[in-house]
Amino acid sequence: MLSSKNKEKIYIKCIERIKSTSESNKLKFISKLLFESFESWIFCGFYFQEYDKLLVSEYCASKIPCSPITFDGVCGTAILKNKILNIENVNTFQGHIVCDENSKSELCIPFEMNGINYVLDVDSNIHQDFCEIDEKYLVEIIKEI
Repeated sequence: MLSSKNKEKIYIKCIERIKSTSESNKLKFISKLLFESFESWIFCGFYFQEYDKLLVSEYCASKIPCSPITFDGVCGTAILKNKILNIENVNTFQGHIVCDENSKSELCIPFEMNGINYVLDVDSNIHQDFCEIDEKYLVEIIKEI
């Protein structure tokens, strides 16, 4: 697992690249950049709300994600509560939607863009992989969209 200091260095480099990109599809750029920057991440992407379902938008993953999904899982709960959810062990989250059996921990950050509810969803193959540093920098990255 990465040290806090190393995580910060990676996030700072990512933010610099995001700020300097001319890429028109920021969601695609961000999901690919972050996914490739963290070895333990097996999914990094965005879901958006359409009526009573969440649909995957841009993502990078080691497996094809589930889509559409219900609001029972971590992503849907994060949107419904409008709250960051950092799940240390996904097997303890009632309603967790298993898209990849290698997922051990998950971090979901809800946000709104153009009147549509989104969630940045990150899954790791390590238990307790996410911390306050991930939350802090991922929130900063979302502000760059």
